[in-house]
Amino acid sequence: MSQRERQDAATYRVVVDHEKQYTICPVERAIPRGSREAGKQGSIMECLAYIEQTWERLRAPAEGCASAQSIS
Repeated sequence: MSQRERQDAATYRVVVDHEKQYTICPVERAIPRGSREAGKQGSIMECLAYIEQTWERLRAPAEGCASAQSIS
């Protein structure tokens, strides 16, 4: 089995550290020190999609907040 096939068959989990930096790690490995589970497990592609969606939500402007341009 190639490394790519092993990655595709493995189950991963999304973890996040205190600086809200997301990463993935195989479920059979310990969670890195200073990190916690983010609540998603699945294939490498599912976990990466979860991180992408999460970052989009974090970057979206908060409802009701004015942009810097509209304040000036």
